[in-house]
Amino acid sequence: MKKFIAALTLLLAFTINANAQEKKELTSAEKAKKEAVALSQFLGLNDTQTADFQRLFEQKHRTLEDKTLSQERRAEVSRIIEMKISATITDDQMTKLRQNKELFKELITN
Repeated sequence: MKKFIAALTLLLAFTINANAQEKKELTSAEKAKKEAVALSQFLGLNDTQTADFQRLFEQKHRTLEDKTLSQERRAEVSRIIEMKISATITDDQMTKLRQNKELFKELITN
């Protein structure tokens, strides 16, 4: 009986450990929504702008998921994303966004 309880305890311990190590990877859509909401809350964007940015960020993540993408191409994608953000929001909002370096970097890179 003691061996059975010990074996059951070990089995349970390994099962819990294996589940704890599994880390859920966010999909492109989930990452895009998270970034769009963060941008919207920071700048006070309306629902239409938030949806537009969500589509932009989803495309960014799908593009950057390509493992064969060169570093130059990744830099170009970041530059294009920055230009699209800049073209969509006002100059004051862009200045405010650039001052938040952490958020700005997250939005234009992977």
